[in-house]
Amino acid sequence: MRILIIGAGVIGLSYGWLLSRDHQVVVMARPHRAEQLRAGVQLRLHRAGGRHCRQPLVGRYPPEVVTTPVDAELTLVTVDRLHLHEVIPAVTPLAGRTSLLFMLNHWDIVTQLRECLPREDYVLGFPGQIGGGRTDAGGDLGIEATLYRNGTRLEADTPAKRGALDTAVSALTAAGLSVRRERDMAGWLAVHYLQQSLTLGPLLEAGGYDRLCTDRDALRRMVLALREGVAVCRARGIATGRIQPAPLLRLPARIVAVGLGRMFAQADTRRMVLAHLAHGREEWRAGFFEVLEAGEHFGVPMPVWDSYAPLVAGGSTR
Repeated sequence: MRILIIGAGVIGLSYGWLLSRDHQVVVMARPHRAEQLRAGVQLRLHRAGGRHCRQPLVGRYPPEVVTTPVDAELTLVTVDRLHLHEVIPAVTPLAGRTSLLFMLNHWDIVTQLRECLPREDYVLGFPGQIGGGRTDAGGDLGIEATLYRNGTRLEADTPAKRGALDTAVSALTAAGLSVRRERDMAGWLAVHYLQQSLTLGPLLEAGGYDRLCTDRDALRRMVLALREGVAVCRARGIATGRIQPAPLLRLPARIVAVGLGRMFAQADTRRMVLAHLAHGREEWRAGFFEVLEAGEHFGVPMPVWDSYAPLVAGGSTR
């Protein structure tokens, strides 16, 4: 199968490397990055395994690179939220010619695509099995990320999209990735968006990653802010009752705070968050204010979320 990946970041290159074992993968990148990418990317994917020590996947990936779209059976759009608008003009003509799959963190992707792509012409997903950052040094491109056992998500079947979904599932599972279906993928994306968009504020408030892991007051405030974000999702009409972590957030805040602290303290989580934070801070900052503005639009009180705004607008972690 020929697969086109639009977006040569951590997600696009990591998924591209895994998919290239069984398929012909072509990566579309901006012209100023194309030659650098053709020289190869050094990848190290740490395999999350809890107590079990598992060797990372390490290799050098010289992708086939283009600067304009090419014909492919499957197209993955993996640019980040801030740059999606830049590739939409190139992606739109692909509708009907390829199985078109958008895989990125997004607050309301359906609204952004509404005027250029009919909903039946594309599939939504999320590349949650990989998270990390770039390790570029001396002009040599590198990626260090965590590969989780689960986390790749696609929307559930509909008759109009069954062919596209079957193509995507076939390619992803052949690459050793685990695919889970979500009944409301757009809603799932919105709820998931809260976690990344909020995290920068508590990190700054606590004074750093390691401090946040043990600061129960900061973690409790984070839980309260996440509840406010979930309320905004409900105001948008999203049924959050079965979309994690919304159900867990209904537990007493002090109990959820303990769980958050344990999650952040895990080596896999720490490595992923810090690596992403090193290059993705602007995306996190934009997401924070995007959710806050939505709360204002729907009249949802967000006092805790809003309290982080001065820090997020101009702070830096220590």
